[in-house]
Amino acid sequence: LVVLGSSLSLLAAVGIGIFLAYRKLEIMESHLSNCRFIACHSHYWGSSPRERMARLVAVYVAIALPKLNARRGIIDLPQVQAFPRSFKIALHGMSLIGVAGAIGAGTVYFADQLNM
Repeated sequence: LVVLGSSLSLLAAVGIGIFLAYRKLEIMESHLSNCRFIACHSHYWGSSPRERMARLVAVYVAIALPKLNARRGIIDLPQVQAFPRSFKIALHGMSLIGVAGAIGAGTVYFADQLNM
């Protein structure tokens, strides 16, 4: 049961990531147009699947760690705070579902060493 749940949550996280990377990435990047961090990553990375996921991760890092990135001077804090709530929820949800799946997969993989 844990194997099935962790596998499904990992697949769901990857599916949400692919959807966001291919359908919503440009919209998210346009909401963060004044952030040097996002501008640098969007110019450096292209549009292959791996590169789009790297750009999506850059957007998530800007959203997930706003105060740290603002202190470093690489994001525009008011623009990050004005980022649409629906995109924030989708990005955080994708990450939490992926972490839950990874914890479940790690628990199943190391169950013999933990004597469960």
